[in-house]
Amino acid sequence: MNPMTLAPTAPAHSFGMNRRFPRFARTAVWVLLASLMLYPLLWMLLNSLKGSNLEIFGHPFAWPESAHFANYAKAVREGNMGPYFINSLWVTALSAGFVVLFGTWAGFALSKDEFPLRRTWLGLFFVGMILPVQAFLIPLTSLLETLGIHDSLWALIFPYTAQTLPVAVLLLAAFFRGLPPELEEAAKLDGVGTARFYLTILVPVAKPAIATIVVISCLNTWNEFLLAMLFIVNPAMRTLPAGMVAFEQAHNTDYPVLLAGLSIISLPTLIAYAVFNRYVIRGVVAGTVK
Repeated sequence: MNPMTLAPTAPAHSFGMNRRFPRFARTAVWVLLASLMLYPLLWMLLNSLKGSNLEIFGHPFAWPESAHFANYAKAVREGNMGPYFINSLWVTALSAGFVVLFGTWAGFALSKDEFPLRRTWLGLFFVGMILPVQAFLIPLTSLLETLGIHDSLWALIFPYTAQTLPVAVLLLAAFFRGLPPELEEAAKLDGVGTARFYLTILVPVAKPAIATIVVISCLNTWNEFLLAMLFIVNPAMRTLPAGMVAFEQAHNTDYPVLLAGLSIISLPTLIAYAVFNRYVIRGVVAGTVK
């Protein structure tokens, strides 16, 4: 008898278990990490619905005895969050629009090898991406005062655009560089002008990368605090993060209302990222792999 036939064989299902267990372990680790990241947000939302400081301090990790949505109405009313929300919306929308407009133009131009000093320009945009805002805060203040736009929403829109533009240019330049050159050549043979080529061909093709830029710009702009505090003096021109400081000073002992205000500020960016998360990943992969 062949001795090889006597060797025990492992059950077939054991190999399936070995393959499934690492996948289950990875899933468990990711769920644990996500829970750790989301727990502070959940704690803030739960405590914003409690009725008093005594309930928060007595049972900080318990569910509220009853949901007090009046805390949110009080935060909106006394925190003047309506005008602050509109200001933040204008600043975020215009900054993202300018970033997409100029980023697509510059990114497409810098994706061409024949562009003069292409590597130098890309290097300058890279430096602009890694340079912290504190490094150019003083000259930026002088520039805004010289232009006469200090203490206005434009004092935030222009710096926010400049902060996100290097990321947009580098990402879009990498994306456009991966496009086949025959696309532009075929458009020229068909008599398509530059403006039409940009609007009808280039922008639709670059939708994943553009969506990534829009999300990154909105997240950075909506939550920005330093420039909004330094460049805006008029209370009517404040954005939500800066307006929240004055609200906190007035309600620093009313923690349920204070947490409700923080929840109002945080939720829009979290919802936006949850909705457009797949576009962000797709755009980053498209701009780097290509």
